[in-house]
Amino acid sequence: MTSVESEANTHVTDDGVEYTPHSMMHKAIVRMDPMKLEMLDGFERTDSGHKFTPEDSNVRVIVTGRDWSEERILTYGCTSSEEARKHIETIIERVTAVGHKAKLIEEPEITNIAVNGDLGRPLQLETIFVDLNNQGADVEYEPEQFPAVIVKLSQPTATFLLFSTGKFAIQGLRKFSQIEDSIDRINSILSNI
Repeated sequence: MTSVESEANTHVTDDGVEYTPHSMMHKAIVRMDPMKLEMLDGFERTDSGHKFTPEDSNVRVIVTGRDWSEERILTYGCTSSEEARKHIETIIERVTAVGHKAKLIEEPEITNIAVNGDLGRPLQLETIFVDLNNQGADVEYEPEQFPAVIVKLSQPTATFLLFSTGKFAIQGLRKFSQIEDSIDRINSILSNI
């Protein structure tokens, strides 16, 4: 696979919060002739479809579908949409190389962006949990099971994992423009505690 530019660069908000979008999930639709993908090198049958792990990569590609003619391809772990497209093109090339037809019907679309960051200050997780719970927020905290407060935001839709060190992880965003909005929103919520 040729080199592609990563969208996983470190950024800083206006408030000085560092964050890095480090991994994305994309969905695409490919129309292909019926075939047993597990017969191709690198593919293995799983409960959810066929898994393909590109060499020298942390990316996983899952091919699923009930209709033999249209398959949903999910890429996990890409650092850019361009990288996701390259992996999908690789699958299409491998299918067509053995005499079957395969064509991209729907371009890769981001369905999740994973973000890590640091608020730059320690957090009192018990206090955050109690205050947000009392306000009726969608919040979870089970320190015996997981060392973070889990806060689910509705605008924008995102799930935050807040750690006592001030570090955080975000899941559930679909656009890069939502990252700073969600960080601003959690900062606003935490400043009132």
